[in-house]
Amino acid sequence: MLVIIPARSGSQGIPDKNIRPFCGVPLIAQAIKTAQAAQTVDRVVVSTDSEDYANICRAAGAEVMIRPPELATNVASSESALLHVLERLQAAGEELPELVVFQQCTSPFTRPK
Repeated sequence: MLVIIPARSGSQGIPDKNIRPFCGVPLIAQAIKTAQAAQTVDRVVVSTDSEDYANICRAAGAEVMIRPPELATNVASSESALLHVLERLQAAGEELPELVVFQQCTSPFTRPK
């Protein structure tokens, strides 16, 4: 199973909300750890437009795909980030998984089950 987590850096309501600390850990790192703890997860990929975010995600053990600026605006959908990741995987010749989980990093109470 593949987990894709979108983490755009340009939040207007709460600047850098995706990397704000939650229980002492950046919010995005919490989401990554939760996904990795799920028994059926093989891979966690974060879609972001920020190298700073990417570094936090890599340190937490996730793969990172940098999305283009047009998919990182405040009007771009989260689904466009998901599709971007899947398209890049497919273009790289990778077989797409049967199951994809789209996890929001702004839901810190998500459990691995």
